[in-house]
Amino acid sequence: MAETEHSIRDLCLAHTDLMIPDIMILENMVNQLPVIATLTGTDIFIDALTVNQEDAIVLAWASSPNSPSLYRNSVVGELAYAACEPAVYQAFSTGQSFYNIRGVSQEGVPIAQTVVPLTNDNGQVIGVLIMEKDISKEIRQEQQVQLLSQTAEHLSHTLMSLRVTGYGWEEWLGNGVFILNDKGKIVYANKQAMCISKSLYEGDTLDGNLMLLLSFVSLPEMMEGLKNPRNYEFDNASYLFQAHPLLTGGEFNGCVLSFQDVTELRQKERQLGMQNIIIQEINHRVKNTLQNVISLLRLQMRRSKWKAVRREFTATINRILSIAKVYEIFTYQYRDLVNLHDLAEYILEQVVQSYILPEQKVKTMVQGQAVLIHASQAVPVALVLNELVANSLEHGIKADAHGEISIIVRESDANINVEVRDSGCRLWDYAAISKGGTLGLYIVKLLICEQLGGTFQFENCGQSVVANISFPVHKKEETG
Repeated sequence: MAETEHSIRDLCLAHTDLMIPDIMILENMVNQLPVIATLTGTDIFIDALTVNQEDAIVLAWASSPNSPSLYRNSVVGELAYAACEPAVYQAFSTGQSFYNIRGVSQEGVPIAQTVVPLTNDNGQVIGVLIMEKDISKEIRQEQQVQLLSQTAEHLSHTLMSLRVTGYGWEEWLGNGVFILNDKGKIVYANKQAMCISKSLYEGDTLDGNLMLLLSFVSLPEMMEGLKNPRNYEFDNASYLFQAHPLLTGGEFNGCVLSFQDVTELRQKERQLGMQNIIIQEINHRVKNTLQNVISLLRLQMRRSKWKAVRREFTATINRILSIAKVYEIFTYQYRDLVNLHDLAEYILEQVVQSYILPEQKVKTMVQGQAVLIHASQAVPVALVLNELVANSLEHGIKADAHGEISIIVRESDANINVEVRDSGCRLWDYAAISKGGTLGLYIVKLLICEQLGGTFQFENCGQSVVANISFPVHKKEETG
């Protein structure tokens, strides 16, 4: 639709300082609005600056017959305030065009505006041509990505805190993962959780009341009751439940409720009483669950368009992959020792493949002795190697065409020494990085210095940066 020339002229004379020749130019533009609206599938407007030289008045409007309009009623004759539509005011002030500038419509809808100035024969701006599109969906997606990024970061901190405080992964990671909001409503369930939940209650998984099923009346009560793993029996099946809080900006935002089908495990405990079989079963389930978490993160990462978010997802995935590799080793062996040389080879290859560009050539090498470390040291050391290799790629090699990363493993006296060396084309300021408070280096310092009782330092060696870690050999009498 488009307003008549007479109404445009009346509006201009009543609300603007435009002269008749300038008004006629705007009147001639009106007939083109329906064509532009149909072509772009958007709402098209002509606005003119009011006498206060700040706000604008809508002179004409056209919408596409093939796409829903942003407006239920005509907005011709209404004011467009500078605070709500900054692109319009900027176009009048500067005489420049502005593209996809965010604002709010007269009806409160988030919009992206493209604004082009309309000038007279003297080059003076007499009005603006505006194209508006609804970006409500984009705003919701951005909010979801932000929430997911915060959740991924929190999960990473949660996984770390569990290991540092002495919790085993088998104590909370299971085949089923639910995410509940602060009202206790299920907002996400992975594939395994959906399958298992069908045996727990009828109906849609997301409509189920887990608090009622687990005999809790409120979310805080459930958080307290499932702070530690708790066994439940349903129809001759055993499940191990545990809840962990999700915090955003220090505020409680819901929880992750994980549960594991331990029916076979309980049967083996009763029937066999074989500790090694139980441990292997747990390790196998932990490895599978970590793969489920990785699959979820990868799925969400592919849906993100932001490089920064994808980079954080990659870092989190690599951390979990390093842990999963350790539990894969535990699954297929009875002894509680891990070959550090083999573990370093896997982590180095995995992290390099996930970070480098197709045109880059990064040479990798693991040297030294076939050192064996105790199972209790394997996960912390795997995480540390992951962070140090990622550090070398991000700050040493970066986007260089060629580079080399090597890991050297040695055992001397009562200590195990590991050296991670990169030989990128530039020296990076490791001191600044160390003081930057990054999560990666926080993990390294926390695990090596506090959990393993070792030391960690960076140093420049020629054209290379070397990270040295050292920690005591695990004594047999310490196994308890």
